[in-house]
Amino acid sequence: MTTAPTHAGLPDEIGSALPVTRTQAPALWALVDEVARRLGTTPPDNVLIALGPLSFGTEFPVRLVDTTVTGRTLGLSLVLLYLLDEDELRALIAHELDHFRRQDTRPKRLETLFTDFIGTALLVVATVTVRLPDPICALLRPLVRFGLTRFAFWQQARMFERELLADRAAAELAGTAAWASLLVKSALVTAVWSVVESEFLRDLAKQALPLGAVVARATRELFAGSDLPDWLGQPDEPSGLWTHPDIVERLAALGCDLLQVWARARSTKASAAKLLLEDPIALDIQLSDRFARRRSSASSESSAPSPSTSDGHDTAG
Repeated sequence: MTTAPTHAGLPDEIGSALPVTRTQAPALWALVDEVARRLGTTPPDNVLIALGPLSFGTEFPVRLVDTTVTGRTLGLSLVLLYLLDEDELRALIAHELDHFRRQDTRPKRLETLFTDFIGTALLVVATVTVRLPDPICALLRPLVRFGLTRFAFWQQARMFERELLADRAAAELAGTAAWASLLVKSALVTAVWSVVESEFLRDLAKQALPLGAVVARATRELFAGSDLPDWLGQPDEPSGLWTHPDIVERLAALGCDLLQVWARARSTKASAAKLLLEDPIALDIQLSDRFARRRSSASSESSAPSPSTSDGHDTAG
């Protein structure tokens, strides 16, 4: 779950998402309105259904295959909708809408300028340092490395804090058990998606295939055994690029036991997609086709030769 997809390099599953209106999905919108009311925030302007495992909230424009949506946009993962019961979906929506409530999703120009300035200044110092004579360079290099590292950790700590606050809001609104179960299902879906989408991508070009349902079915198979997957309980390796704490840290922050959460996640059989969407399989096939076309288009563009720039025009766009 993420809170602000970037303008460039959007994941294909988000770029191929589809907006659903209040007329098209009244039950889903009713749930979104209920959560917004209980949180004390305004409902989003748009709800997108995306094929992959990512759900998000953003106030940046989101460029889709055939349109651009603006305003407060809530993106929901169709694969997760297949697997979540209504309380778990309520928790997911609460997490994302809490980011709106606390204005995490709003572009903050002064804050961005400040952090960009610090980051740029550190990079300039690092660049200048390596060009200095060896004795001075050897003396300053550890200090510059320390500064860059601490800056990265500071940024990451701020992002982690925002996520943990949104986690707590979701747990308070929908129940800790529902939120914790959602985290487990989200982690499983992310792992399965990375394998299944590449395996079935070529099949999508030959036939109409509901890729989301395939991923959801493969994820449910992981629940067939009672044993918790070993990798699910292991803390992830630290990274300066991550914006979210790992599942171990998030469950610990709410005082949850992973084995109990696993048992709860295995026991839920209801599907929010079937309850709240008119025809999830038809929507799935449409999203799968858009995803395959976007991925194919991106592959073609990356393999095409670079256009000539001999006339002096900027071709970067």
